Amino acid sequence: MGKGTFLFSLSNLFTIQRWNNRPALLRFTEAENSFNTLFLSFVFLTINDEEKQLIENSLRWRLSRELPKIVLSDVSLQLKERIERFAPDVWNQVRTKALDDLKVMADEETVNVLVPQVLDCNPLDKLADLYISYLEAYENGKLYDYNQPLRELKEKIDRMAENIPPSEMEKYWQIAQYVWSPLVNLTSMVRWNRTHRNVRTSVSGHSFAVVTMAYLIAKLSEFEGVEEVIVKSILHDLPEAFTGDVITPTKKKVPGLDELVSNVEKEMMVEWISGCETMSALKRYIDWAVEPFSGEAGRIVRTADYLAALLECAVEIDSGNKIEIFRENFFNFKKLIKETSPIDVSQWIDEIESVIF
Repeated sequence: MGKGTFLFSLSNLFTIQRWNNRPALLRFTEAENSFNTLFLSFVFLTINDEEKQLIENSLRWRLSRELPKIVLSDVSLQLKERIERFAPDVWNQVRTKALDDLKVMADEETVNVLVPQVLDCNPLDKLADLYISYLEAYENGKLYDYNQPLRELKEKIDRMAENIPPSEMEKYWQIAQYVWSPLVNLTSMVRWNRTHRNVRTSVSGHSFAVVTMAYLIAKLSEFEGVEEVIVKSILHDLPEAFTGDVITPTKKKVPGLDELVSNVEKEMMVEWISGCETMSALKRYIDWAVEPFSGEAGRIVRTADYLAALLECAVEIDSGNKIEIFRENFFNFKKLIKETSPIDVSQWIDEIESVIF
C-alpha cells in the first residue's frame, strides 16, 4: 500500500453522487463539489487580498472534509443534522475513524500531508461550502422538490450572517451567483468527449484531482511556492468554461493556432472578470489561468495534470472499458510524467498499474 493506492482510491470521489436520494437535473459528484467550493473560496480570499496567506488552509480544510468520503461515501445533510441532535460530536468521530481506515488502506504519510490534525475553519470557506451546496439544490429545485434542503441551507447561511455585515454578505452572495455559471460549465463538460466512458469525469472533477496531486507533489518536494502551485492548479482549466475544450492536437494543426487560442482565452477571461466589479482583483491571475504550466510551479501542475489523466485512463481500464485509447494513453502519460515530474513518482504509477493489469 502506498501513494499509488491512495491516488487510485481518490477516483472514488468521481463516482459518489450528491443529492443521491433525490431526482436531479444536474448531478454533482463529490469531486466536482469540492473543486467548485475551493474555487469560490479562492475568489473570496482574492477579493480580500488574503489568498497568499490562506489558500493552503482552504485546500486542507476542503480535503479534511472530502477524503473521509473515499471510505464513507456520502451521507445526506438531513441525516447528519438529525443524528447530531442526539450526539453532537458523532461526525467528528466518524471522520477520524475514516481517516484512520484510509491510512491503512492507502498511505499514512499522504493522508498526514494532505489533512491537518487540527485546523480552524475560515468563515469564508464555510460560506463558500454553503453557497455551492445551496446553488446545487437551487439548480435542481427548478424542476424537483428541493424545498427542505434549500430551507435548511438557508438557515445555516442566515446563522453565519449574524457575524458578517449585511453589505458583505450581499457582496459574497452576488459573487457566488456570478461564479456559478462558469462552474456549471466546467461541471457539465465531459472529458474524453469523443470516447465512450464507463466512469464519467468532468473538467471540474478532473481539476479537483489536479489540485490534490499538485499540492501533494509540492509538499513532498518541499517546494517553496506552494500557494502558486495551488492557484495555478485551481485555474488551469478555467478558460475552458468560456472556450470549450480545445484539445492539444487541434491547437497544433496550424502554426500559430495555439497562440491565437491563448489570446482568445485571455480576452474572454478579461471580459468575464470585468463583468463583476468586485472580482477585479482576479485580473492579476489571468496569465496563470492562460499559461498555468509556466515556471517550476507550472511543472508541478503539469505533472499533476498528466497524473490525473493517467488516473482517468486507469479507472476506465479497471472498469472493463476495452477501448484501446485508454491503454495507449495510460502508457503515454506514464512516459510524460517521468519526463516532467520534479520527484520520482514511478512507484506511484507502478502501484496503479498493479491494480488495473
